[in-house]
Amino acid sequence: MGRNRLKFSNSQKGKQMKNTILSLILLATATFGLVVPAKAHEADCPYCKTKLVQNTKDQDNEVVVKYGNKKIEYRCVYCVFADQKKFSSDLVVYAPSESVGKPIILKRTDGKWSAPDGTLFLNTFKRHKDCAEQSRAFTSKQAFDKYVAANNIANAKALTLEEMLKEVAKK
Repeated sequence: MGRNRLKFSNSQKGKQMKNTILSLILLATATFGLVVPAKAHEADCPYCKTKLVQNTKDQDNEVVVKYGNKKIEYRCVYCVFADQKKFSSDLVVYAPSESVGKPIILKRTDGKWSAPDGTLFLNTFKRHKDCAEQSRAFTSKQAFDKYVAANNIANAKALTLEEMLKEVAKK
């Protein structure tokens, strides 16, 4: 038995080679050339419209709100409390603490806020460009005092959750 071979003329081989090369170029362009690297979390706070402040190796800054199956980032705890009315469901807030990687978990269940015992808040900012540094949560008075001293924050007052919510409601 003989083999059945397809025979191509030189012009057909040239066209086939050209099509193969074009296909590879298109594939490479689609795979590598059109991919634009995304920049991590470059977004604005949904409340104050100021750029979100990213975590650093020394300090967490991202305030994350979880509602249902969704998560949204805010610039500071003030912005979360001020914007809470737009959410009808229960909320879980991961507020950065003084310890990297260990957020303070705040909850709103059936419209009532709760925080772990001993949680205190700082809320001294005058303009939202400073809110990420001056509206934060802490696990203790000692942690609060250490942060205030290290960041030279004048007129700082440690607020309980109830006091923080009242202060947000005033503005």
